[in-house]
Amino acid sequence: MAGQRERRGRAAERAQTQRQLRVVYFGTGAVLLVAFLAILIGIYITAYLPPRAAVASVDGDQIQARDVVDRGVYYVFYGGGAASLSDAARATVDLLIEDELLRRLAPDLVGEVTPADVSRRIEIDLGLRAEPTPEPTPTPEPTADPDATATAEASATPDASATPEGSATAEATATELPVDISAFANALTDFLRTAKLTRSEYESIVETNLYRDRLLDYFEEQVGDSGPQVHLRRIRLSTQLAADTVLERLAEGEDFATLADEESVAEEDGEGGEFGWTTTDLLEPPVRDALAGLAPGEWSASVPQGLFVDIYLLAEAEADREYDPAVLEELASARLDDWFAEAELTLEVQRGLSPDEESWISDRILDEVTGRLGG
Repeated sequence: MAGQRERRGRAAERAQTQRQLRVVYFGTGAVLLVAFLAILIGIYITAYLPPRAAVASVDGDQIQARDVVDRGVYYVFYGGGAASLSDAARATVDLLIEDELLRRLAPDLVGEVTPADVSRRIEIDLGLRAEPTPEPTPTPEPTADPDATATAEASATPDASATPEGSATAEATATELPVDISAFANALTDFLRTAKLTRSEYESIVETNLYRDRLLDYFEEQVGDSGPQVHLRRIRLSTQLAADTVLERLAEGEDFATLADEESVAEEDGEGGEFGWTTTDLLEPPVRDALAGLAPGEWSASVPQGLFVDIYLLAEAEADREYDPAVLEELASARLDDWFAEAELTLEVQRGLSPDEESWISDRILDEVTGRLGG
């Protein structure tokens, strides 16, 4: 009897021990499962989810954070990028939105960019084809010299070069030769490897750049070659007190250009505060208001401009003056900006870049840029 009780006691102890072990195993497994799930959730939140976060959309098509990183890095190296890496996320989101607007709406205004157009632009960018330049048409100078007239008439006499065969030869010479396929493939492969882009991604970038160029050309034609312009000089001061002092000195008869050389902090201006010819359409509204009603030779009241205070002299004004190339380009760019603003109203554009997403994008652009630079 005593032996049986002892055996039953030992069996009960073993059963109790096994139950305790099962509880320990189950608890340990549950803890490990929770830890594993926490790791998976962390990976999802920190590694999987951020690249796929929708930071903007155009007409329902999403732009993801990873798209912004890839394009931001490309623009840093090949497109001028943002003013600083701290602005890279938002600036690149804006560029990607513009790309979508161009693809969808620009063809209606400037025609469709074809695959052939894209290929030709890539050949030029890779240095395999020269950029076309319009050749000026020479204008013969009139002459009363009989010998010169006779020479000109003799030159106009048909010869072999004027025969159909000669014309065909000239046309063949003027026609662009095709780019060597092997050279194109090698150059493109090298570039894509360096830029870390697929061919379709690169062609998409080239396509939208062509649309931008065509729209700028279109708006330059709309602007025309000339228009009303003003010639300005400027004195930029650091404080309102300094501006008030300069205005007093001007009122006392001191020379504007001399004061600009002595007092202005605008290093970008020329000698004597030279600001150059421009159109009031390109000036900020406060500046336009300050210039309104001035006659040539008169200066404006002080104009607060951010951290500075400006005073302008209306040196000259013309009702119709030929635009400098830089002014014409600025006017066309301003019209392109207006076109983008109207396009955003035509298509449903949404921006949803959160501070955390902006930080994630900026950090990865910085990491990839410094990594490529060997930092």
